[in-house]
Amino acid sequence: VSSALLPATEFGAPVWVVADGEPVRRGGYRPQVDYNPSPPQIPTNLEAGSSPLLRREASPLEIKQALEHAQRREALALPPWACLSPAQTPDATGVRLVFPGDRLRFENTSICATQDFSDSDLRPPTKTLADWTEEYCASWRPLKEFQFMRTVYGWDFNEVQRQVASSLASCHQGYDAQETATVIVKGTKVIVGPNNLLWRLLQIGVLRGILYITFIHPLIIWPIKRYLLGRCWKVAGSSFAFRRYEYLEDSKPGETVDQYIARVPQAPPAKDLKTTSRGVSKIVGQDFADWYSTHAEAFQSAASSKTQTDVRNPIVV
Repeated sequence: VSSALLPATEFGAPVWVVADGEPVRRGGYRPQVDYNPSPPQIPTNLEAGSSPLLRREASPLEIKQALEHAQRREALALPPWACLSPAQTPDATGVRLVFPGDRLRFENTSICATQDFSDSDLRPPTKTLADWTEEYCASWRPLKEFQFMRTVYGWDFNEVQRQVASSLASCHQGYDAQETATVIVKGTKVIVGPNNLLWRLLQIGVLRGILYITFIHPLIIWPIKRYLLGRCWKVAGSSFAFRRYEYLEDSKPGETVDQYIARVPQAPPAKDLKTTSRGVSKIVGQDFADWYSTHAEAFQSAASSKTQTDVRNPIVV
């Protein structure tokens, strides 16, 4: 399935950092949020990350709301920087794109069946990626870690699972159990750790296995790491798209889709175009239904062979 992702070399994979109000690990193991104690005195130089922010532990309500927002973005196949409350733009939760070029390029690029969202007012982050890495480097903790997250968007994975399971229905007629499909996204984070002997020892797989089997890790090492020697930053990442809008360089500001089609002989179909503040954009990438139609045979062949051999183990495609 990863072959369906738009190539980062051509279409870009923007780097983002979390918004101030997003409950995440900000140097601890409990979700925290940053806040400005004096909002009227917000500095204008946001790009430099110079806002005097304070930090506190996130409330259970804030954590619940942020989780609901993340789940809704995923269900709508939206990127993490999309605002779910257009009337309250910018959203206090979610993420902010780091680079000005990315904020321009990824403005109005999301594909969604509903219009109850906004990605047309992408604000700069209060703290830049450099600010976060400096905060990480300043910590003396020998077991600290910086997690760089990697996410995907553009496909509704619930719909993907339903379509795959439905297409495999004919492969288990008469079976007492139906096929189910589960999407598992791997490689979702890159962990950066300190350069010291203790950290390197704990990354050795065999040693970690022995420590878990003997209960040394969960009973001794884990509490020491959580409360004394460790810290965790989960504040940055990048997102890769299956489908999104891409600005057409030959369009003009203020031009409508009809005007663009009339002017450009080789214009894409009107259903794949939309008007934005910059001009006209087109859809790039494949819809899951189109992608699956060219790969359905592999799924059905695997499911049929499983039925014929009466093997109940999961199939990995």
